[in-house]
Amino acid sequence: MSPAEWGLLLAILAHSAAVVTAAVKLIAWIVKKQAVTDERIRQLQSQVDNDVTGRRVVGEMREDIAVIKSQIADIRNDVQTLNQKVSVP
Repeated sequence: MSPAEWGLLLAILAHSAAVVTAAVKLIAWIVKKQAVTDERIRQLQSQVDNDVTGRRVVGEMREDIAVIKSQIADIRNDVQTLNQKVSVP
């Protein structure tokens, strides 16, 4: 092989190495972007889950508070009835 052919072969090998390096860097960048996007989606999903859970808890609390209020009203009525019976001797 002549020196020109050796030079051409070395240039082709160097160019191939540069293309492989660029491809590896591009793939690493894509993987990193995908990982960041997946993490953002996971965080948003967690926030939505927390919001839904919070709304469900608040809904349950409203029902519980309504029951407690009705029980308090019943207890007041019972106490008033007892007071009337005690004071009517």
